[in-house]
Amino acid sequence: MCADDFTSRGGHADGAIGGKATHLDRLSIDLRCPSIRLLDGSSGGGSIAAMVPQQQKAGESSAQESSGTITAGRPRVSGQGGSFLPGHLGSTMYVAQLSQVPVVNMLLGSVVGIGAAKAVLGHFAVMVRDIAQLFVAGPPVVSHAMGYDISKEELGGWQVHCCNGSVDNLAESEEEATSMTKRFLSYLPSSVYEAPPVLPPDPTDPIDRREEELFTLIPRQRTMTFDMRRAIRLMADRGSFFEIGPLWGTDQIVGFVRFKGYPMGVIASDCRHINGGALTADGCDKLKRHLDLCDLFHLPLLNLIDNPGFAVGLEHEITGTIRKGGEWMIAFAQVSVPIFTVIMRRSFGVAGNNYATPRSGASARVVWPAADVGGIPPEGGIEAAYKRQLAEAADPAALRAEINARIESARGPIGPLNRFQMEEMIDPRDTRRWVCEWVENAYRIVSHPAALMPRALQFRP
Repeated sequence: MCADDFTSRGGHADGAIGGKATHLDRLSIDLRCPSIRLLDGSSGGGSIAAMVPQQQKAGESSAQESSGTITAGRPRVSGQGGSFLPGHLGSTMYVAQLSQVPVVNMLLGSVVGIGAAKAVLGHFAVMVRDIAQLFVAGPPVVSHAMGYDISKEELGGWQVHCCNGSVDNLAESEEEATSMTKRFLSYLPSSVYEAPPVLPPDPTDPIDRREEELFTLIPRQRTMTFDMRRAIRLMADRGSFFEIGPLWGTDQIVGFVRFKGYPMGVIASDCRHINGGALTADGCDKLKRHLDLCDLFHLPLLNLIDNPGFAVGLEHEITGTIRKGGEWMIAFAQVSVPIFTVIMRRSFGVAGNNYATPRSGASARVVWPAADVGGIPPEGGIEAAYKRQLAEAADPAALRAEINARIESARGPIGPLNRFQMEEMIDPRDTRRWVCEWVENAYRIVSHPAALMPRALQFRP
């Protein structure tokens, strides 16, 4: 653990300060243990004071300064003096560190400069509401460079960075930030050379626990929503769901869970989002980063599917959703850990179908009776596929209703099950038992000595 001391020149890298943080990061690699940074200030970044030479002669200026002990009315301002080119900032070391040990950044004050860079060079970051801010440069620099005044909170508060993915989670206090850090690390091994830590099964939470609520959780009406987070909590070990990034990429849900004491990653779409869980550019980035994290630290994945496809519309074309979507598709195909897929409801379009079948190899997959799958959702798809026929029909409304009725007569999981496009339909209440029985074998795979090594692709922060 390395902590900044803001009371000492704002945490700048004067003297040996910069070397201490680097020493901590190198130790974490050598000892194969997690690295925790308590960020407050520039975290070893440079100071303009380092470029100010000392006064050569007394009386040269009416501005008097102290050279040793600070005297009232005579502040110390000089540093080493002159222009200088900083050396390598440590990116090569960060590559090695991020690919081998967990790195957590706790933002506990105003974090700026190289401190801001460190804040995003990790696997998890948490900031404290109204205490922490994050920015490349603070309000004085912004005022000089951009010509407008802005407060620290407006420039880099949680409303900015917890909602754009720079910081994962928001804590209400420093104590809660510490608790989140401990919980995040509790799911991960100390390094990639170990398997994730398995807890003893809770005798009060049996693997065959059946939650009746799961049977009716998904509404019969397809346009209605349901609580995916509630579904995750009902299936996983009680109290084990830890969500990561709840305030950004909000069309998707990612986090950690346990089944029978075994840690797993979980990904899902949120149908309560304004676009029904369709994948946005931010949602793709969020999924991609979590997939990389789980694959790096050998966590099997629980893949819960209720996805209508990529988000559509001008705003999503402008943000490059399909470019981000392509990156997510490749990242998903590159995952090597075992995946347990549950098709809970919708799987449509390129995004939905990639969610359902991310790899060409065999993976465990089950479906719920509410499964509704296809190349494109019939709602809206009829108009696209039968535009000419509807335009030529004497009664377009009747023709559309006829086409829709024929689709509805064959819609649902039975056809794909009969063609073995889906492997097994289960009672939703039995999902926990299926995952608990599967995860033990999944851990036999991820715990094999040949698997306990750095990921070939390393980690993309």
